[in-house]
Amino acid sequence: MIGIALGVLLVAWLPQLSSYWVLAVLSMVLLVLCLPVCQVVLRPWLFKTRRHYWDQLVVRWRVQIAGVLLGVIYASGWGYYNLSQRMPLDMPAQTITVEGLVSHLPETMPGMSRFRFDVESYSPALVDTDLKHLLLSWYNPDQEIMPGQRWSLVVRLKPPRGLMNPGSSDYETRLFAEQVNARGYVKRAQLLNSANETGQYPLEKWRYQFAQWLTQLSLAAPTDATIRALVLGDKQGLQDEQWQMLRQTGTVHLVVISGLHIGIACLLGYGLGWFLQLSLGRLMPASTDIRAYRIIPALLLASGYALLAGFSIPTQRALIMSLAMLLPALFNRHVGIWQRYRLALVMVLLLQPLSFYQPGFWLSFAAVAALFLTVNQEGSRRPIATILATQWAVFLGLLPLLLLWLGQVALLAPLVNLLAIPLLTFVLLPGVMLGLLLSLGDSSVGVVLLDGLINYFWQLLAFCSPAGGMLSGHPAMFAVMLGVMAAALLILPRWLGVRSFGVFLLLGLIFPAKPSLRSGDFRATVVDVGQGLSVLIETETKTLVFDTGAAYNGRSIARFTLLPLLASRQIERIDRVVLSHKDNDHAGGYSALSESVAIGDIQTGSPKLLRRLSAQRCVSDDSWQWDGIRFRYIQPARLAVVNENNRSCVLLVESEHCSLVIPGDIESSIESQILSRYPDLDANWLVAAHHGSRFSSSPEWLARLDPQQVLFSAGFDNPYGHPAEAVTQRLDDLQLPSLNTAEKGALILESNANGCLTHAYREQKKRYWTAG
Repeated sequence: MIGIALGVLLVAWLPQLSSYWVLAVLSMVLLVLCLPVCQVVLRPWLFKTRRHYWDQLVVRWRVQIAGVLLGVIYASGWGYYNLSQRMPLDMPAQTITVEGLVSHLPETMPGMSRFRFDVESYSPALVDTDLKHLLLSWYNPDQEIMPGQRWSLVVRLKPPRGLMNPGSSDYETRLFAEQVNARGYVKRAQLLNSANETGQYPLEKWRYQFAQWLTQLSLAAPTDATIRALVLGDKQGLQDEQWQMLRQTGTVHLVVISGLHIGIACLLGYGLGWFLQLSLGRLMPASTDIRAYRIIPALLLASGYALLAGFSIPTQRALIMSLAMLLPALFNRHVGIWQRYRLALVMVLLLQPLSFYQPGFWLSFAAVAALFLTVNQEGSRRPIATILATQWAVFLGLLPLLLLWLGQVALLAPLVNLLAIPLLTFVLLPGVMLGLLLSLGDSSVGVVLLDGLINYFWQLLAFCSPAGGMLSGHPAMFAVMLGVMAAALLILPRWLGVRSFGVFLLLGLIFPAKPSLRSGDFRATVVDVGQGLSVLIETETKTLVFDTGAAYNGRSIARFTLLPLLASRQIERIDRVVLSHKDNDHAGGYSALSESVAIGDIQTGSPKLLRRLSAQRCVSDDSWQWDGIRFRYIQPARLAVVNENNRSCVLLVESEHCSLVIPGDIESSIESQILSRYPDLDANWLVAAHHGSRFSSSPEWLARLDPQQVLFSAGFDNPYGHPAEAVTQRLDDLQLPSLNTAEKGALILESNANGCLTHAYREQKKRYWTAG
């Protein structure tokens, strides 16, 4: 089984899938390994005196190698199948007509609904793709969207791409794992058949009707959002302050449906089965030891809860774990606890081969492993001591993985969960079910009970939520591996005498060495913010951010691009923020940035931002030096053509080895003024002005600066046509190489003694399903 898991994980790391002929050869090798005749072929190699030992060894290795090959072939086939349905990532946006069914519970937001759509037919046909599953947005919908409805939609589709930056979540991988073939928005819609007429997706339709019924109960907003999260797995109603409270107390798993909830359902079902068995035992003594009375209700209740929650990937994972643990006992088969664990691991990877990239996969299996290690050695202890030991073991087991995936750990989580988990199991969930049942008869009574329960729940979390109490950091992979080893040593029995060594290893995780630059070196990261600009510049002790990207409909792109990048670099303070001018695609992310990190000072070229943010003006020829790196504003003091774009701050960053020019959105007239003032100006790296607009990057500007790399910060297939064809032609004529964040993700520029080095983040993180 381990071989199968290794094979699946190996394919998940590949930058490109193996060719068909390679898979054909592997299939033939797998077939040979599975034939009994191969053992006869290998037998002459064995020593006669130790034949039995070597026979066993050969069989074991043969099984593991066959498992690896099976995992590789299966995962490769899964990958090819899903790639054949996905819209090619380099294809521009397309307007097509699709017919199909709404397949999942829609997400409703102010002015927009988002829903999954299963395609039955579409026209015109797209090259090299067979669309099956779409993720669509419908702005200001004028009709009700319900699972099971059949629609004819005119949609604008684009490939399921995502922005790619260090420290950020990988949206592209998530979409591929969820088998989203394309995403887009609805332009026109016609309802063909109602949900009742199609009869499709009855479970999702029931979930939708349940959600509508909850809305009619007129519950308090926190109550409604919490019940939707607990029962339906719908988390969109939870507010930022509630998420913050859950993170600070380490109780996110209490509200977001996870393995804990499926485990609770199993426990309740097992208890009901035990009560049934006890009752029947008094009538039929011979039936007192029938395990099916306990296991079948447990699995039925867990399966029902998973289906009610939409059978999402986390619930699938938890249900598989429950099946692996309980089915052997149901069929009276003796299977070791770790064999069941490995069986669950393989089943999860076969169901979702990209689980490897999901934090929940690692957290779930790490928590279960910590529980197994603890329970196996705590059998002789009192129940309270066992409960304390298991909470401590789970906390230690998850500590390195939480820091790796989420960058923070609640230090009070073990204590809070000691109280919160029993309350959730024996009070909150049963109370919610009782309140919902009461609401079917007298809604006023049920609403009072539900509001009261949920209100007390959040009050308890608020009481347990400290002002601090968070361990933050983004340790390197080596430190995480040491942390996992330390956790295992601390969980193992005390008599082994290895716990002190575990504490020593854990220090490297809790107090990681902060990566730093040398004096005289700098690193600049052109962040992949789509159609916009944001550049992070780091020296040995200082940090500067030039522009912050855009914000749309109150949602800042900086929240999932620039801010995670800062967190991954362990940057808690920005010494200077430069907002080149007031355009949204350059300054829209400032609010989110200022709410999350400390900022020293702000400089800008926009008069409106000067007043609104109490900022300082970026003054022409003003310069300063940080750690041996010189910064200078080189925009002209008097503009030849006055407009907002030409007011942009133009920053020159110079070290002993390299130089970088960031010109904001200036036009060619300002470029000419800069060249007149600084005739000897050159640059190793040049960020293309105005994302590559045809009104910027004049031939004289490009020829005079003669950069080693021209860097475009633009969105894929953006409506402005950036970079303009005229600009790319100028680069070709001058033989200047270029990189585009739309194609390469974040661009990382390093100036050090080794020279001026450029790294494309997409190339570093390339997998067979990603662009680049």
